[in-house]
Amino acid sequence: PGTCKDRDIMRHDPQKLIEGCLIASFAMGAHACYIYVRGEFIREREQLQAAVDEAYEAGLLGPNAAGSGWDFDLYVHHGAGAYICGEETALLESL
Repeated sequence: PGTCKDRDIMRHDPQKLIEGCLIASFAMGAHACYIYVRGEFIREREQLQAAVDEAYEAGLLGPNAAGSGWDFDLYVHHGAGAYICGEETALLESL
């Protein structure tokens, strides 16, 4: 999430982003998801991280996610400040 439209989701309904990550990752058979948050989105990252922490506490993330027998971890990474889109090497450098 890196554009202005994503700010509202991260500020006001970060659970929607987490749910989307869960559904997409389950469909792909992935056991981890990495969310890269634009560096300027400080408040949004805090809101998203709080929602991720709540999801872990509720058992929706982590080992046996949501009682499904499927292990799933979600990581939030706060970028260095630049909007990175379509340039994989820049994203890796920022990570």
